Amino acid sequence: MHRCPRYYQSYSLLGESGITTALTPETDTALLAKWKKTDLWPALAEHATSISGSNGKKSHFSNFCPEVAFDTFGLFASSLCRYADEIDRANAESWLVGNGRAFAKDWRWDWASLNPMHYSECPLYSQLAVSQSIVPDSTKEEIVSMKPGAFGFSVDLKKLISRFSRWWLSRHG
Repeated sequence: MHRCPRYYQSYSLLGESGITTALTPETDTALLAKWKKTDLWPALAEHATSISGSNGKKSHFSNFCPEVAFDTFGLFASSLCRYADEIDRANAESWLVGNGRAFAKDWRWDWASLNPMHYSECPLYSQLAVSQSIVPDSTKEEIVSMKPGAFGFSVDLKKLISRFSRWWLSRHG
């Protein structure tokens, strides 16, 4: 949740909808504020993660993190849409049975449509892979400080090595 806004948005909305455990209000507020400050936050509503439906049923999951979709629904997908009604579901079930899929593990038993997507195909993944790691404000450390020392400043080598190690592991880990 601290590394990707879509991952955060997906779990936040699932929690609000009662599908998964909700984030604590403090965590949700802090993460929302954090991600809204970045250029990774969706500028258009069409790009935002959303859950919609009618009659109190959550039936359309759009712009989801594929990893969250897999954890929640067992499918790597960015968008999933349930059947509109029992007539559509019955027609799909009839087709599945008629085409030898009666005992098959097939997403069409539960979903009318989906957009399959591996996390590496997610539009945010490539941006996150090249962007600097976004760390919580409380973990930022001063490496260079103005203190008496050689040339009027000093470098905290322990913090420098620690930060470099975290960066290296995030890229090659």
